[in-house]
Amino acid sequence: MSYIEICFTINDQYVKYAITTIYSILHSNQNSVFRFHIICDDISQDSRSSFSRLSFRFQKRCFFEYYSVDKSLFSDIKLTIDYISIHTYYRFLLADILAKSDKVLYLDADILVQGDLLELWDSDIKNVYAAGVSDLYIDVIDYKKEIGFGKDDLYINAGVILFNLNAIRQDGMQEKILSAAKELSGKIRFQDQDIINIVFKDKIKAVPDKFNFAVENTIRHKERANSAHIIHFNGKGKPWRKKRDRPGYKQYYEMERLAHKKICAALLIDEFFGGAKTAFGGYGFLARRYIAKYIPYADIEIDVLLGKGKRRFFAQKFSEDNVTLYRLPRRSIAAKYWLKHKDYDIYLSIELTDDYVLKHESNPAKKLILWVQDPRPKYEWDEINTVKLFPETCYYRQAIYDLVHNWYKQGRVSFVSQGYFLNPKACDLYRLSSDTKIRYLPNPIEIDEQFNIENYQKKDNIIFLGRIESVKRGWLFCEIAKKMPQYNFYIIGQTFRQKDKNSAIIDKYKNIPNLHFVGHLDGEEKIKHLKDAKILLNTSIHEALPISFLEALSYGTLIVSNRNPENLTEKFGVWVGDVLGDGFDKVDLYVDGIEKLMKNDTNRVKLAKEAIDYVKKIHNIPRFVSDLRSVIFEEIYK
Repeated sequence: MSYIEICFTINDQYVKYAITTIYSILHSNQNSVFRFHIICDDISQDSRSSFSRLSFRFQKRCFFEYYSVDKSLFSDIKLTIDYISIHTYYRFLLADILAKSDKVLYLDADILVQGDLLELWDSDIKNVYAAGVSDLYIDVIDYKKEIGFGKDDLYINAGVILFNLNAIRQDGMQEKILSAAKELSGKIRFQDQDIINIVFKDKIKAVPDKFNFAVENTIRHKERANSAHIIHFNGKGKPWRKKRDRPGYKQYYEMERLAHKKICAALLIDEFFGGAKTAFGGYGFLARRYIAKYIPYADIEIDVLLGKGKRRFFAQKFSEDNVTLYRLPRRSIAAKYWLKHKDYDIYLSIELTDDYVLKHESNPAKKLILWVQDPRPKYEWDEINTVKLFPETCYYRQAIYDLVHNWYKQGRVSFVSQGYFLNPKACDLYRLSSDTKIRYLPNPIEIDEQFNIENYQKKDNIIFLGRIESVKRGWLFCEIAKKMPQYNFYIIGQTFRQKDKNSAIIDKYKNIPNLHFVGHLDGEEKIKHLKDAKILLNTSIHEALPISFLEALSYGTLIVSNRNPENLTEKFGVWVGDVLGDGFDKVDLYVDGIEKLMKNDTNRVKLAKEAIDYVKKIHNIPRFVSDLRSVIFEEIYK
């Protein structure tokens, strides 16, 4: 494939301006393919993500490569222009950095491209080191004589330069230009631009000024600004510093708007971990603590939609953690109008427990990213319903699953999944073929990098972490505590649904001396319990892959459970086997599993180290952010 290769040497603060320039390039050159070389010693992950977004928006038309430079190489050079950083000198190293490239087009980041670059790229430069546009400002101020140039000698503006990297390498010009940079430091007015012109003198080719129509050109030749292929906002008057009515500025602001236009995503969820008076559950925890916290950035914003509200014609609006939440109007016509007005770019749902929003979305082009977290086909509910002490509230909704199926058939749904073992269940629930593409997207965990399992003195504590409700079978945790008085048992959680029934069962265990009910905990209090405990005991009759498992493992707290999602329990703890029904007859299985871990401390610590390493590798937040943002970009721009 033939590329136009373009290079930027910038710092991380200039990335947002480079994004505008690159967008203008891609917008104005729709028949060309570009490879962008980003040379920046301090580029952040967020900046890389912004460049990645352009890759998705202009698929198969642009590619990015990143390079770092040791800035100490230029420590002896004095900067004489206050708005130019040391990074501009990095282009002196291009012949080495871009060792596989024959030539490259260098651009400043204060540039707007509004025409075809192919003519410039195809310029014949085989007998020169570079090509560029004569600097009109230098002529106006009569500067050339200060550096020993004659009036008719070519002196180019350095904001747009086509470099012949082959010739520079062959003639050893990189060493000469680096040497000149140190020798001339503090003795010249236009720093790197002077050095390029001085060292490459008589080996630079002039190209038409339409390829670098700088500020002085727009002042003196205003009538030609609209036909220029490249407008260069050199000098202090950058368009992002002050709104101006000058040639090229209006076009720049439009490119800036398009380049940085935010994606508006709607997160469909029925709980937000206590926010807007919703329940404290795993879906809500993931929504509030990870998606809503980490995914919004300069190019993505997220609203949380909680389904139907109490008001007939108006949406209810809430705010939690600087995130906006809505409950939609109850009247269908109002809900449809509200969604049309909001015009979300994409819907994202953690499973789909309510179809009110999607039923009222009237635009057939809208798409849904459905994150498979806990799909429950009827056979899963049959298993859950073996509990007889009191039944779990069933939220099986065939209409919802049919809606997902129909949207998928229309090409409007893409699936991601937190666990490979969940994919067959999702296919069953939504009536998908077994070869349906489901992308792996593991749940994220905030990892305490300072925690050291070898130095931390854990206690003989066993914890239960989750809501107290039928499916969790908290009574089994209590029965186990009663049988093992040598250990401390802590129930971290509270009831939300069917509170009276749950409380009636659990209350009778509150006189057990080693059993402690601490209620719902968050933040440092919860973390302290996770650090102190040796075991997370899970007695649920049903689980997908609970975040509580991953949180516990991140602190080397092992798992004892009758559930074995993704084989994590048997890998980092003890899987006691399937336990159906109320479970009272299987209490000893859990007791034996606990003793197996508690009585072999060497093995427990070994498993704890492995568990921490696993969570760090698979469930780290940077990976989650990168992967989910990629999924969002892919679905919007494909």
